[in-house]
Amino acid sequence: MTRGEIWKDFFKKTVLTVLIAGVLFYWAALVFTKDGVTNYFYVWLCCGIPFGIRRMFVWLIPRGFDLSGTVGVVALNFIVGGLIGGVILIWRLAVAAWYIPLTIYRLLNVGRVGVAKIDEK
Repeated sequence: MTRGEIWKDFFKKTVLTVLIAGVLFYWAALVFTKDGVTNYFYVWLCCGIPFGIRRMFVWLIPRGFDLSGTVGVVALNFIVGGLIGGVILIWRLAVAAWYIPLTIYRLLNVGRVGVAKIDEK
């Protein structure tokens, strides 16, 4: 793995995930704060929608319903997708925390691995 690949992987798995989660949390906390009290369940639900809704539309497809049935299935997709996505978001943040020491280890050992490969040939 080259230094460029290590930094690209770090940016994709850590920086981008934390940035998206932070923006979503900030926005949702502003929306769901009433009288100084934040409803964290709604915040978690809204933060999870972008991470879980694409998986949810595979299971429940609003086809063959009238208008109210279609709206109900889409609303159910958003609710269940937000719940699933909230769990996925927590997992992605845990992976992001793991990638910080992993990236430091990879960057420190990137030169040593190259020398070992040359010696083997």
